[in-house]
Amino acid sequence: MDDLNDFYRNITFFKEYDGNSFIGRWLDYSEWNDFEYFKLEKSLLNIARMYSEKGELEQDILIGVMRIIELMMVSNWGRFEINDLDIYARYERFKYVLARLFFKEDIFLDEFDCQPKIKK
Repeated sequence: MDDLNDFYRNITFFKEYDGNSFIGRWLDYSEWNDFEYFKLEKSLLNIARMYSEKGELEQDILIGVMRIIELMMVSNWGRFEINDLDIYARYERFKYVLARLFFKEDIFLDEFDCQPKIKK
């Protein structure tokens, strides 16, 4: 579960939910937080790896993924303050990760402009 800690922090109805997680900041402040996003993405990539290796996932993981998808469906972008045009590139990257999650194939993210900042 440690590999998925940041995943569970983002699921609103799980006890591990954290209002400062990516989803928490998205819901409460209409904010795209890169630092929190890349932590969530790392957990999602771990889920993809687990699925590729085992061919199945625990029910709570599937429920959590569906909850994230539900919360990230944006019908009215006008509600969100967009301070950076790169938000769309980030959103496309996120949609790609979610779409490829259960393909049992490698997920290639090098083609996206937005990349995690490497700590020095």
